Amino acid sequence: MSGRVTMEEIARLAGVSKATISRVVNGKDGVSERKRKQIVKLIEEMNYDTDAYLPSMAAKIRTKNVALVIPDITNPFFGELARAVGLKLNASGYSLLLGDSMFSADMETKWIRDLVSKKVDGIILATVCDRAAPGHYLMEKYHVPCVFLDSYLEEIPNCGIVTTNNVLAIFMACEFFIKKGVNRIVYIGGSSSRGVAAERLEGYRMAMQQFGLPYNNELVKTGDYTVESGYRSILELESAGVEYSAVLCANDLMALGAMNALKELSYRIPEDIQVMGYDNMFFSQYLTPSLSTIQHPIIEMGHKAAEFMIQAIEKDIKTPPNVKLKTRLLLRQSTR
Repeated sequence: MSGRVTMEEIARLAGVSKATISRVVNGKDGVSERKRKQIVKLIEEMNYDTDAYLPSMAAKIRTKNVALVIPDITNPFFGELARAVGLKLNASGYSLLLGDSMFSADMETKWIRDLVSKKVDGIILATVCDRAAPGHYLMEKYHVPCVFLDSYLEEIPNCGIVTTNNVLAIFMACEFFIKKGVNRIVYIGGSSSRGVAAERLEGYRMAMQQFGLPYNNELVKTGDYTVESGYRSILELESAGVEYSAVLCANDLMALGAMNALKELSYRIPEDIQVMGYDNMFFSQYLTPSLSTIQHPIIEMGHKAAEFMIQAIEKDIKTPPNVKLKTRLLLRQSTR
């Protein structure tokens, strides 16, 4: 549409009065959610004062709502993370809104778009994306602070990041096995070519190189952080006749699946094959045998993300801090 778009044109297309458009633009009540979304969409599509629109609302109204978007609400890791974020936010007078992207990049960006339009004070994001999509840039465009949690997108500027040293964590786990005489370690990781999954795979590669062992593609399996993918990976290795004496998984759920498959195949853990996970989920110590794992500082991560977000909101910090928290090995009965 050419020329300067007027409020009258927006009102005519939306079938409402100019006063209603004004209420939406200025973040005031008195407009149904359905109609508000319709008007917001028109404003964006017609580029009606777009750059001033949402920022002006954010400057006028503090909602005391912070959103956390996670990949999988059924995964206990993200449940513990959400609880830690929520406790820290609630202690400072903020409410937590929770979104589940269901490991869908499209769903994640839809959540961001909806949350920005609802004028949340900030978004904490455990992204599932390999690369930034247009929706991710809305946070900076409309001055909504963002803190990435346990994952990040390099292309999105001025965001806080709370994660761990994933490369070092996997390297240390491999080092433990190799120094025990294990030279064929299966690694079951995530599918992403960037971010956390890529960093953890790099830790595995580095350990092989550091200790003079070949990097063997047949020992590397791709999972999706579910019990089923860990279980399936072991069955695939068995079917292919691959020999190994340790399994290192990128999370405890895949390690649980791997252990179940190994037991069904009559392998003894840890006598025949050792197993290690990543996260130290609550159930890990109660498995039989109890699961050795990499301690993921989940509570500290959640608290840090909330702390960075509160600072960004209340002190108007344009670029929240970045931090990599330490991990450590927790050795239990599934390793020797």
